Amino acid sequence: MKNNYKYLGIITVFLTFGIWFTITGDGLALVRKFIFPSPRQVVQAFISISDIIPLDIVYTLTRLFVGFFLGAILGVTIGLMMSYSKIIDAILDPIVESIRPVPVIAMIPFLIMWFGIGEAGKIFLITLGVFAIIVVSTLEAVKNVPKIYVRAAKTLGASNNQIFRTIIIPGMIPGIIGPLRVATALSFTLVVAAEFMGAQQGIGYRIMEARRLFYTDVILLNVVLITILAAIADRSVRALTDYLTRWSERK
Repeated sequence: MKNNYKYLGIITVFLTFGIWFTITGDGLALVRKFIFPSPRQVVQAFISISDIIPLDIVYTLTRLFVGFFLGAILGVTIGLMMSYSKIIDAILDPIVESIRPVPVIAMIPFLIMWFGIGEAGKIFLITLGVFAIIVVSTLEAVKNVPKIYVRAAKTLGASNNQIFRTIIIPGMIPGIIGPLRVATALSFTLVVAAEFMGAQQGIGYRIMEARRLFYTDVILLNVVLITILAAIADRSVRALTDYLTRWSERK
């Protein structure tokens, strides 16, 4: 029965495409092609710039993966350090709490001044955004590890280091699955914003270039590309985390 529901998602995709086809120039032309391009226009745009699309994807994904990896590693590491040591928590908590509510995109002018328009500023923007999500999520995930496991381990004579290594760290993994998916989606938003910062290649740069030239078909094509890439990345994160938490009772 559960597998039957998966077809509903496919139906939704086809309905969305059907509405898009109907209201644009390929159908009833209820919307002018300049305002919202039709599927045919997007396909034509894909054909016209097909030679540069692979390179744009490579540049965008490289920036994204490096920034996401650094942000996730730093977030988990610092989150675990703060959970393990009250001294470290007292020192770093004001910094983490001051970074967390700040809209990362608002930092772009400073990043341009600090790093220029090179790759460092783009990667730093993604890293900072992912870090802000993961570090707080790690702290909360550690707090949500069932205390009965910790008490049972102490009863059996386990040390604090053993408890942290064998219970806390594995037990907090299910709690950061959702935040990891959120951070993945945010990474795509941030990489596009980062590529507005003077990039010469990448999907975000291509969108900005098309905006200046009023090529709405190219803009929509790149929006579709970033959506597909984000969906693939999300599926990959879900598959990896499902494998890592195959021991837990998750629906």
